[in-house]
Amino acid sequence: MNRIDRLNALLIHLQGKPRVTLNELEDRFEIGRRTVFRDIRSLIDAGVPIGGDAGEGYFIVEGYHLPPVVFNKEEAAAILMGAKFVEGNADVYTIQEYEKAMYKIKAVLKYSDKEFLENLDERIAIRPSPTPRQPVDSHIAEIQQAIATNRLISMTYYSQYNDTTTSREVEPLGMVFYSQRWHLIAFCRLRQDLRDFRTDRIKKVNVLPETIDPAQHPNYLDFLNEALIGTDAKAATIKCTAKAARFMGEQKYYQGFVEESKLEDGHYEMKFVTPYYDYFARWLMMYGDEIEILSPSELQGIAATFAKELLEHHSAPFLAKT
Repeated sequence: MNRIDRLNALLIHLQGKPRVTLNELEDRFEIGRRTVFRDIRSLIDAGVPIGGDAGEGYFIVEGYHLPPVVFNKEEAAAILMGAKFVEGNADVYTIQEYEKAMYKIKAVLKYSDKEFLENLDERIAIRPSPTPRQPVDSHIAEIQQAIATNRLISMTYYSQYNDTTTSREVEPLGMVFYSQRWHLIAFCRLRQDLRDFRTDRIKKVNVLPETIDPAQHPNYLDFLNEALIGTDAKAATIKCTAKAARFMGEQKYYQGFVEESKLEDGHYEMKFVTPYYDYFARWLMMYGDEIEILSPSELQGIAATFAKELLEHHSAPFLAKT
């Protein structure tokens, strides 16, 4: 990146945040602090009102605005790819807002770049997930507002496992998309603990005036990782055919896959860490005699019990006829 392009990118970066630290600028542009100082000084000399210092970070004085941003076709294509994912993985409100943004982006493109983007748009698609997308109103906009402003949320939530609906006040810490759903990670004042709420099960949301301090709670991603992996994780080792390994694909990562090695006979040995042997054994049974459980014996026993129960269940009607 030449210096003119870097100065323009630095200005856009400063415009995008309330305050930017010196370390962030060094990492973002892969330059030393002396170069950062020179670039900041050049922008100031050019009339850009930059405040702050190396210790507290830099900011652009409120009221200053950049000229309209112009995208090149490569940047617009990258945003188009993001839009395709949004179409299949967001609620209707977010999709509508993203479509508005795309119209604005297309409006500032050159004519030849617009044609480039239109051709690309027609030939890129995201295959729909077998699970339905978020409902029309899953309150994502209100949740985003509460997270960004550190506000307390009052909500009505439906718990499927016990078929009950409760009213709760929660302190929103973050949102995560996994298992084809958006999830709100929040401190629940009713349960006095961190909880994972599926947004499609939130029936009503009200953002309250009370402010919260997220720093009083554990990091929401650490909480989620611990909840998904489990605090009582157990090891398991299996042997499988190359065919089974191929069919497992990315599914194995959802089962706690750790590592694999190819054996001399063409089979694969795989190691997993899972909190639930019962669930893991049921998943393994999908592959029939293509897999062999090497350890532990507890998992072997669970799988054998399931296999026996299946045999008895499916052979009973046949035996009754004979």
